[in-house]
Amino acid sequence: MTAGQGGRGSAAACPPRLLLASEMGAGRGHVTSLAAVARALGPGLPLLAALPSLRHAGTLAALGARVLQAPALRYAPEARANPALEGNASWGDYLAACGLAREAAVRRGLAFWRKLIVDEDISLLVADYAPLALRAAQGLQAEGWQIVTVATGTGYGLPPHELDRFPQLLADQDRVIHPEPEVLALLNRIGTEQGLAPLPRLPALYAADHVVPRSFAFLDPYAALRPPGSLLPPETGGRVPEAVGGTAVFAYFSTQELADPEVADALAALPLPRFGYLPGAAPEVLARLAASGMEISPTPLHPAEIAARARLVLSAGQHGTLSMAALAGLPQVALPQHLEQLFHARRAETAGIARLLWRPERRAGAIVELVLAACSDPAIADAARALGAVLRAEVGPDPEAKLARRLAPALPAARAASLSGG
Repeated sequence: MTAGQGGRGSAAACPPRLLLASEMGAGRGHVTSLAAVARALGPGLPLLAALPSLRHAGTLAALGARVLQAPALRYAPEARANPALEGNASWGDYLAACGLAREAAVRRGLAFWRKLIVDEDISLLVADYAPLALRAAQGLQAEGWQIVTVATGTGYGLPPHELDRFPQLLADQDRVIHPEPEVLALLNRIGTEQGLAPLPRLPALYAADHVVPRSFAFLDPYAALRPPGSLLPPETGGRVPEAVGGTAVFAYFSTQELADPEVADALAALPLPRFGYLPGAAPEVLARLAASGMEISPTPLHPAEIAARARLVLSAGQHGTLSMAALAGLPQVALPQHLEQLFHARRAETAGIARLLWRPERRAGAIVELVLAACSDPAIADAARALGAVLRAEVGPDPEAKLARRLAPALPAARAASLSGG
């Protein structure tokens, strides 16, 4: 079946078909974000997921989703080796670096998502860090294909689509390699070839029927630019209680952070009780840490266990982990790996609840010293407890219900779309 053709049958025969889409990032947070939306939409929907990395695909498979490999938007190997080859000033520079300035990546991504939506007869798309999936759906909608779109993600990764251009987010990061008008022109040239109407602005990539940013205002660079009430509580892997005076350091590194020998050395040498979840670590690193006395969980830990046992959280500054620790009222130390984590870690540091080390300063001894100092600093502990109380009151007792209410209009619209046909 091609776009514009019918083929969807009765309500009983054709319930809405949900596509969970992600294109950027290999961390667990993108998958748990999609899983939360799927749960909020309710049971009984045929689920298909397309992810750039299958490392955490089991989270969605457990919900009954069929999981496919999607084309990844990521830095080219040469840019990973030399970050100066790509820009760093704005989200637009990140999109360009991840592939939106590369013709082959744009063509491959648009073609993949368009074909998948049509072939699988998708009537509801949920996109987390999936700009080309949204763009393909926008084009199909313009052709008359009946599909409802939901854009979700952290505040940082879901800029308002009404922006004229993406702003610079970090004062000390100002390199531009691919000017935004050039990236927009490339997208529009390829889109025109595929029958898409031109985008008026690059941020318009994020236009959707339902926009669901999930963050706290103090972590969202666009909080003041969104309509009141736009932000929903962040995805944290479960409800987060108040920390109760634990004694150990909880560590979470989700991808390749421990490939850095300085980070691995610091975690092994830290003279405090330690426990954690390290899904991206190499087996030899895990063995070394276990031998040093660290307790390593083979599965994700529930926030309630972390809040009961931890005195401090050590991470890369991932949005979900940082938000979870902030809710629990736990002090934090962040070792950011990229600019999104650096932005969030700096916001947490400004709030008084975290300390951080950026790459040029990251040595094993400095990491150990910073963790020990944070553990013994009453000011950071007091600030973390105070902010945690405010955030827990803001989230309320049932954050899942808030998400379900926000998404409630999407499901009947998708049911109507599934009956209307493409």
